[in-house]
Amino acid sequence: MSLRDKLLQSKDKQKPDLFALYGVLANPFPASSQTSQNPRRKQSGDEQAEARIISFIRDQKSQVVVVEGTQGVGKTNFLNHFEAEIEDVLGELDGFYVVRYLADPEASFDGTIRRLFQELGEDHIVKLSHQLQLNDAPIASARSQDMRSALQRLANQGPDAELIKLVMDWLYGGRLLKAHKEKLNIHFRLDTVESKTAALRDLVVVSSEAGVLNGIFLLLDELEKQDGILSPTAVVRYLSAMRAIIDSLPHHLFMMIAVTPDALRRYSNALPAFRSRLQNQITLRPLMSLRDAKALANFYVEHAKQQASKKFPGKQPGTKELISPLEIEDVFEQLKIVSDRRGDQGVPQRVFLHRLHAACEDRIQELD
Repeated sequence: MSLRDKLLQSKDKQKPDLFALYGVLANPFPASSQTSQNPRRKQSGDEQAEARIISFIRDQKSQVVVVEGTQGVGKTNFLNHFEAEIEDVLGELDGFYVVRYLADPEASFDGTIRRLFQELGEDHIVKLSHQLQLNDAPIASARSQDMRSALQRLANQGPDAELIKLVMDWLYGGRLLKAHKEKLNIHFRLDTVESKTAALRDLVVVSSEAGVLNGIFLLLDELEKQDGILSPTAVVRYLSAMRAIIDSLPHHLFMMIAVTPDALRRYSNALPAFRSRLQNQITLRPLMSLRDAKALANFYVEHAKQQASKKFPGKQPGTKELISPLEIEDVFEQLKIVSDRRGDQGVPQRVFLHRLHAACEDRIQELD
């Protein structure tokens, strides 16, 4: 039977009622390709991150947290979880915070800075200009003469649409036009990572003193990719730019970095000064025991059941097992044997969950 015939045949069939059978709406386990929007089972590392975030919110002193772990242990899940947690609570906190998650770092760090400017956006410049009209004293905190000149023009003339656009074009590193010089008294283009870093520092400091920005959360995932796409010289340049942004903002920056241990070791050797900024480390480990594996599997099943019950309140869920404890044990033991043969420590969570997903998918397909 061709794929076309199978698809047309399944189209006419009634979908199996997974809730009536198993108490779930769909396969409770993520495939290996589904790296985001997965539930998170809390671990001790979560408490460490929470403590750092609470400290940052309390006193605005900059924090850098390194989430270290081999491929597949849940670093992306960790960052996604805290991105969602932070965004969920920010509306109830005093002040304004920016949250930016970058799944795939760009080849140059000035691209990351540009994204932060985009995240702030024109609305932020409008708010800042309103505050500076009331009190322009914070402008003196900017180190760059160009930044002071641009902000002073905004303070004097207000949030004029043309001025706002000119400021944003300048921050993005665009070509310097006659209008920039005449209307904003700007004379130098932001065409290097150093100049963009200095501009970001000035904008954050002035905005915080003006009361329109409390902090920036920057979450960088898969930092190890830089080691594969960049030359050794470019890697050092990238790490130096990261160090520069950390050093330039002793306040108002919370940076969370996910990286593999091997890459972190190579980066530390390439630029020892970078390692000294990364003292707050959270290590995520693979599944080392059957007990941990079962706990993770049960968490996903229970989470799926809870989500299903919310959708069908009052409806009796099915009690059949989509996958049995013995089957879960077999999956883990098989993967552990393969891992031991390779000399690896433990079983990556992503690999384990994918195998459970495949086993459940086979069972669901049998119902069609």
